[in-house]
Amino acid sequence: MCHFYANPLSVILSLSFTDPEQFFEILTPIHLNAIRALPSMRAYVEEKLDEKDIEEVKSLLYDDAYLASLIPQLVDLVQTRAREIRQSVILLAKLSERTKTRRDLGELYLGALAGEVNSQTPFVRELLQLQR
Repeated sequence: MCHFYANPLSVILSLSFTDPEQFFEILTPIHLNAIRALPSMRAYVEEKLDEKDIEEVKSLLYDDAYLASLIPQLVDLVQTRAREIRQSVILLAKLSERTKTRRDLGELYLGALAGEVNSQTPFVRELLQLQR
């Protein structure tokens, strides 16, 4: 887990948003610039450019207060997706216990995070067929 805590963005995921003032006291321009440097942010900005939403792009790239105001809802989205992935992986592991191609929870979790486990993966399709 040291790789997680070495990342300056990990502090954002660990904050409670019940006290927004505490959040904004901890968040620095370094955090905001690290967010702007994420590949997912780059993809989002490019999507906005394709939509000709220039004002949104300018705000995301140059307005620290605007970007900071979006972070609580983005963190909520990340946490929701993480719960969904975890629950899906647990379900797949339990279902795989009934098959010859049993998969370890850790193996499934790493595969899901890498994008290698999805509804089109032969292993997942096999499990879905068994459930019908």
